[in-house]
Amino acid sequence: MLPFFKIGFLFWILTSTYNGAAQSHAMFPQNSYIEGFELEQKKGYTLLSIKNPNKSESQKIQSFALVHRDSTQLRKSIAPLYTHIIDIPVKRMVVSSTTHLAAIELLNGQESVVGFPGTQYISSEVFRERIGKGELTDIGSDQSLNIERLLVLEPSLFIGYTVGEENRSYQTIRKSGIPIILNHDWLSTHPLSRAAWIYFFGALLDKNKEADLVFSSIKNEYEKIKNLAQQAKNKPIVMSGAMYKDVWYAPGGESWGAQFITDAKATYTFPSKNTSSDSYSLEYVLGLSEAATFWIGPGQFTSYKDLAASSTHYEQFTPFHLKNIFTYAAKKGATGGVLYYELAPQRPDLVLKDLVYIFHPELLPNHQLHFFSPLNP
Repeated sequence: MLPFFKIGFLFWILTSTYNGAAQSHAMFPQNSYIEGFELEQKKGYTLLSIKNPNKSESQKIQSFALVHRDSTQLRKSIAPLYTHIIDIPVKRMVVSSTTHLAAIELLNGQESVVGFPGTQYISSEVFRERIGKGELTDIGSDQSLNIERLLVLEPSLFIGYTVGEENRSYQTIRKSGIPIILNHDWLSTHPLSRAAWIYFFGALLDKNKEADLVFSSIKNEYEKIKNLAQQAKNKPIVMSGAMYKDVWYAPGGESWGAQFITDAKATYTFPSKNTSSDSYSLEYVLGLSEAATFWIGPGQFTSYKDLAASSTHYEQFTPFHLKNIFTYAAKKGATGGVLYYELAPQRPDLVLKDLVYIFHPELLPNHQLHFFSPLNP
């Protein structure tokens, strides 16, 4: 995904004539994990450029000038140069994914979030408290946003995402004058690249230094655990995923999910080149599962009984006989939201620590599992 930065750099040169452009520079030039977006420090403001994978080549890069809300004159001077100018720190925003909330909470910016689609999926105690106080409003569901309720909140920004075609409601939101920035953290190819989206929120909240401190801490801990895993004497084979209507879905071989398994010193069963997800026939998976000794993430199943009741084929897998199946679906928030979905993308260090403990318990004898749990009988 990195090559688009070169396109973005050329785009900025061709379109920006502001006299401070010569002094611009990448804000975090040494951070190789930032992908999907770029932050460039201009004279007095920040340029956020972000890739939209659903647009044509000529529209793939969207640019947003982030200007401090007190810089009125600067805002006027650059207005002819940019279609989108965002006042920072953003005071009122609506976000659309629980993964966004985790990054915002780590930056202590929870008061900026005033709306969310499907608040029942939120596990964070901090945000649940805001919901209870009426400070965070439910605006419907992802595919059926309550536009009237959203407009009443008067947000200055909407953080959306797309998987496939863009949500039809987004055009209505844009027409109302609310800018939309699309966050594509789910397309990240490495666990630390996904966690690096905290820089995106750091820029919007005017907390760049805080974002760098948080990410650096997570990165250092992740690399520490990864290095520890290399001391293991064995390298187990690990399968992942589950069936849905006779098709097996699993993380792609080069996805951020598969990278966790590799970094925990294990071999992933599905060595594809896909960075998203893969689908397989049951017969193919049965053949591969003979060599696997662990099964991580069997969908929403939390017990061997339910797994076997769903399909007798599951009982043929070696990890089923070894009782080496671990799920992230058992640990939920107060209203049923799965903790892994919300927090794991922002805390890859905790995920890796869990997996190293599962595959190589001798390396972390005192570790308590944070996201995963062994299946119940």
